[in-house]
Amino acid sequence: MSLAIWVSIGKREASTMNKVKRIGIIAEDDSDFNSSTILIKRIINKDNISFRKAVGNGCGKLRRKAFDYSVDLKRKNCDLLILLHDLDRNVLSDLEKDLNKKLEKNPFDEFLICIPIEEIEAWFLSDPEGIKNALSLKRAPNVKAPPETIQSPKEKLRDFVFSCSDKEKIYLNTKHNEIISKIVSIDLMKNKCKSFHKLHDFLLKYKY
Repeated sequence: MSLAIWVSIGKREASTMNKVKRIGIIAEDDSDFNSSTILIKRIINKDNISFRKAVGNGCGKLRRKAFDYSVDLKRKNCDLLILLHDLDRNVLSDLEKDLNKKLEKNPFDEFLICIPIEEIEAWFLSDPEGIKNALSLKRAPNVKAPPETIQSPKEKLRDFVFSCSDKEKIYLNTKHNEIISKIVSIDLMKNKCKSFHKLHDFLLKYKY
């Protein structure tokens, strides 16, 4: 499996950055949506931003309905569109091509297709101390490999939380990802995960 990183930015130009008040997010589940909104707010440092979501509850439905979701989010007065889809074990080039095709005629002037490798939890593994502090672990996870080379990072994070709490804490992504998102280092994620770096750079134009 290729470990190349890809974030696709819509080819159309945005208007004025200060006009972006609401961001539409297409995500696989509520956990990814909630975590991404926290991270986006931290990146752009903009208090008056709001979000609307379209959740596929699975990657298959997300891909099938991506265009319909984009139309619905535009109707909800979103100014910008971001689609989040974990790579998992897909072939990167095939997934990127498919998602771009689904959104080819979407109604947004500017949009982003972001593919974390393999999952959004890989971003969190960039900052072991942040995970420790966020979840009050007894020690920081010993993450030896570059985060985006770790297979099944969600399961790896689960194992780290269990072991680093001396088997006292069970990791639940639906509960803990939001907590981690508030604490984990933006700079470390940006430096260690190219997919997050692309998301970060895309959003900088909307930062005051």
